Amino acid sequence: MKWLWCCLLSLFLQAAPAASAPAAATTASAPAATPVIKLTSLDWPPYTGADLPEQGEVTLFLRTLFGELGYPLQVDFLPWPLAVAKVHSGKEGHLGYFPEYQLTSPDYLQTVAIGYSEIGLVERRDNPLLLTDAHQLAGLRFGVVQDYLNMVKLDALIAAGELKPQISQSDRANVLKVLRGELDAAVIDNRVLQYLLQHDKDIQQGALKLQFSQSLKEHKSLHLVLKNTPQNVELIKKINQKIRQHKTRFLTPSLK
Repeated sequence: MKWLWCCLLSLFLQAAPAASAPAAATTASAPAATPVIKLTSLDWPPYTGADLPEQGEVTLFLRTLFGELGYPLQVDFLPWPLAVAKVHSGKEGHLGYFPEYQLTSPDYLQTVAIGYSEIGLVERRDNPLLLTDAHQLAGLRFGVVQDYLNMVKLDALIAAGELKPQISQSDRANVLKVLRGELDAAVIDNRVLQYLLQHDKDIQQGALKLQFSQSLKEHKSLHLVLKNTPQNVELIKKINQKIRQHKTRFLTPSLK
């Protein structure tokens, strides 16, 4: 009888389903989201601008570069002093700002050139300045935009108190002042001036009265500036490599 019971028990155990192992995870852990690169800029057509096609040619160039590095790009367009201040504070996660003229600061890193600017003066055609030295502006009414860098010698004279410009909040405001005869001249990028002459309705009306002066011109390179952190040191190396790859086949002649 004992033998029969053992046989029956053996048959029952063979027929019973084996205890199932813990189910394997059916879903893999979700990949980490790609971080969005946040930058600030300003409305400075045709280079940058919230309402421009592709937000401006320099913005398009940077978006292409970051896209190839695998990063989505978010650009917040602000008045220039605020654009710089937001990056400096870092409170909202902005890594850098653009476009900036070449600068030397231990707080920031900058890329190789992402474009070029010809900076000079807007003047009236019926009152050409024909200046040979920035000191000659001392006898003239001239304007600059708040917190913009100007020609090197001009900025040095302003800093020393030898020249006292009128300060405006935008290039547009300065151009209108020159057009109305309230200023003799104002510092401006040549391409920004040409854009305003062609696209700004108020300035278009007097476009034939204005010109880019042949006096005191200076060529400057444009750069993306990032906060100086170990992570950004590595990031800027990758960006520079991409810029060099694209420079001959992507940038418009004005940016090369």
